[in-house]
Amino acid sequence: MAGLSVAFDASCEEMWLAWAYGACLVPAPRSLVRSGVDVGPWLKANRITVVSTVPTLVSLWPDSALTEVRLLIMGGEACPPELAARLQAPGREVWNTYGPTEATVVACGAILDGTDPVRIGLPLDGWDLAVVDAAGYPVAAGDSGELIIGGVGLARYLDPAKDAEKYAPMPTLGWDRAYRSGDIVRNDPEGLLFAGRADDQIKLGGRRIELGEIDEQMLRLPGVVGAAAAVRSTKSGNQLLVGYLTVDAGYDAQIAKGLLRQRMPAALVPRLAVVDELPTRTSGKIDRDALPWPRPRRGTPQPLCPARRPGSRRSGQRCSARRSPPAPMTSSTSAAGR
Repeated sequence: MAGLSVAFDASCEEMWLAWAYGACLVPAPRSLVRSGVDVGPWLKANRITVVSTVPTLVSLWPDSALTEVRLLIMGGEACPPELAARLQAPGREVWNTYGPTEATVVACGAILDGTDPVRIGLPLDGWDLAVVDAAGYPVAAGDSGELIIGGVGLARYLDPAKDAEKYAPMPTLGWDRAYRSGDIVRNDPEGLLFAGRADDQIKLGGRRIELGEIDEQMLRLPGVVGAAAAVRSTKSGNQLLVGYLTVDAGYDAQIAKGLLRQRMPAALVPRLAVVDELPTRTSGKIDRDALPWPRPRRGTPQPLCPARRPGSRRSGQRCSARRSPPAPMTSSTSAAGR
């Protein structure tokens, strides 16, 4: 299936995976993809066997729509463990992949077997990965830090000055070209674990919060299909942590609140708001800036959101430098690949 916008780098994966193996590439109408749920019947009607898309879209499709799908590749956002388990089927391979545009679509991946945790895997052939602290030194196994990408798989800018800016050397790793992803991951030898964006770190009540970790906890709730956390300000200037959810018939608000209170510190439990859909960017990723505010109430029209704010990058890692670092991962030692 070719369902991603050509403005999204992952569309290259859809096209070239099909053409490289002599397969038939079937374009999905844009209006169909935007609707989300209508893609399911279309997959079955067109006998689609390979799909590359984002977890939010897959979660909308019934299991019956995927009966002929033998290869399912997901990426672009966190995959909920419950979704990974639901997608398992005999004869089907399910992948969770990771890679910014600057790393030529995908840098690492892991085959999902339906068990928790969901990993983004180890480097594919052509890429090197390292997880570093705030000083740029690799962290120990089990610790978290920023993911740095290197290797021949890195993209190149036609403008030499821009290329030098985006892919500056990383002396602490001994790399001549490196891409600082801004993504926080946990360094696990069995496969990296995505922990959120560095620029998704916010301060609320003196606490530093990873919005990606809040998303992950909400996605574990029964009946939740999609989730995104955001900080919103009241008219009086107070900040609130709000969790936006799309749900199915199995969702119960009281049970959801109770589970979050059991699993998370009280200050990190968001106020939950059920919405009809989560706004997405062209890439298919959730657009936090477009989430409605004030909070919508079910059964009432959703108000227009405020003007989008330009994104900003800021570090927030609080890690100590290690002068005797473990070696970064390379594709030659990778257990994941395709």
